[in-house]
Order: sequence, then C-alpha cells, then structure tokens
Amino acid sequence: MFLNNNYIPPIAVVMATFNGARFIEEQIESIQAQTIPPNLFIVFDDCSTDETYIILQKYQAAGKLLCYQNEMRLGLVANFKQAIGQVPYGYYFALSDQDDIWHENKLEKSMASMLRIENPAAPCMIFSDLKFIDANGKLINNSFRNELGHDKYELDFDTLLFGNFVLGCTTMCNESMKQHIKNMPIHASFNHDAWMAMLAYGLGNTFSINEPLIAYRQHDKNSSISKYTRATRFQRYINHIGLLFSNNDYLKERFILVRLFLEMYQKEMSIVHQKKLIQFLTLENKSYFRKKLALEKDFFGKWINRFK
Repeated sequence: MFLNNNYIPPIAVVMATFNGARFIEEQIESIQAQTIPPNLFIVFDDCSTDETYIILQKYQAAGKLLCYQNEMRLGLVANFKQAIGQVPYGYYFALSDQDDIWHENKLEKSMASMLRIENPAAPCMIFSDLKFIDANGKLINNSFRNELGHDKYELDFDTLLFGNFVLGCTTMCNESMKQHIKNMPIHASFNHDAWMAMLAYGLGNTFSINEPLIAYRQHDKNSSISKYTRATRFQRYINHIGLLFSNNDYLKERFILVRLFLEMYQKEMSIVHQKKLIQFLTLENKSYFRKKLALEKDFFGKWINRFK
C-alpha cells in the first residue's frame, strides 16, 4: 500500500506499562515488524515491580524505543496522558497496550484511513476491530466487536453516549487530538479512550476499520477483561429485571463523562451535538425504564444484527 506518493507522515507509538514482563516482548516485536515501522516508540512504565523495565531498557539500548519510569504510580490514564504529551509536534500517534499482538499492517492501514478523513484543525481518530485471544494465543473470537455486541448497531455519536465502543489500543490520532488530550480530566469513572472517542465524534472526524488489526489478549493479569464478556439473552433479561428493582446506577459513568465533556467543549460543538448532550443529561435522575426507552429511541433505525 502506498501513502501519498510514497510519503509516509511520521508516526509515534505510545505504550504505557505496568508489570507486563510476561507478554511485552512479543508485543514490542510485533510493533517493530510493522510494514511501516514507527518513527518513534515511546514507553512510560508506571513503577513495575517485575522485570518490565529491565526488558524495556534492553530494547532502548538496542535503539528500538525510548523508555521512562515514573517516580511514583500514576495509574493507567494519567500515565498514557503524560506519554502522549511526549509525542513531538506533527507526529501522528498510535496507542499500544503491553500484552497484545499487532497485525503487521496495523499502522499502514490506520494511516491510509487517517489521510482520507483527517481535518488537521480538528481531533481525528482511526480505530479498528480486534481478535480476542487467550493467554496462550488461542483464538476466542475473531471479532471483539462481536464479543461485546458492538457489531449489532451503528457506531456513531448517538450510540456512543450510551456506551464507549472504542478501545484505545486500536487507535491512531492526529496532532489536534494530542493537543486536546492535554486538557483531558483524570476521573475514575472513565478511561482515556472514552474521552478520545467523545473528542473525535463530538468535535472532529473518525473512521472505524471493520476488521481486526490487533490480537487482544485475555489473561489473569488483565484487570479490565472482566468487562468484555458477552451476556446471553437470558442473562441480559435477568440483569434488566434486577436493575428495575435496585438502586439506579444505570449509565452513571456515562453521565459523569458527558457532563464534563459538555462543560469543557460546549462552545466548540455544533448546536445539534450540544442539544444531544443536554437531552442525554436530563435522563440522569430518571428510572431505569425511562433510560432504556431513551436508548431504544436513539438506537431506532441503527440496529444491524440486533437479535443475533
């Protein structure tokens, strides 16, 4: 694949690590083996207590990456935020987890898509599907979106409000996104990828590559993996019944995210998006039933394979 008559813009890969020694070498090697290798590979280690930083120093000594270790634990989101802040001006950047395996054409396909959709004045983002593998590399599901049920509806601003469908490890972003991330709040209710998705869909441009470009690994040290399980229809039904008669925390984290985003960017958004966010926030103190009705209204006409 040729990009702009053989010109390939500079790309930085940004990785945040913590106790990732078990799989990190395989991940680094898959990044180095890209059909268009990154011009810069930045890694910030968040005070690992295993051999992660020793491994990173080995690769740094070989000239394959730049690694830094924090003096104190920052947490995942703050660590990614500071790492992104080290990307030089004019570089596109792709985020990386410490324990996945990249397909060799991930950066190439992401950059080709970025050049088609980018508005340099706005935060722009490319993201893709993933394969889902276990600790030994055995395939669990060839589509992570299928595993989460995200293949059942259109991925757009309206559906984003009810749940983030962007995984940061699949993304490539532009300079404008980097500048906006400098102002990203650190909050326990959401991760950096949820904020980036709001930036791209709310203020800029985005494109979803409908194929897996990463093998996403499930293992016992992956603290977020428990979220990524597909419930059966019966399980979903039981969950809904339980919420009808419990304290109503449904969408609680989304309300926090949307309120902060609206406060920060209301003047920069279109009138349509402003009204959408304000309307969404009116649901906050409504019953679970009313919130589900609002979801059904927003998703009307956007279901692709709802009952599969």
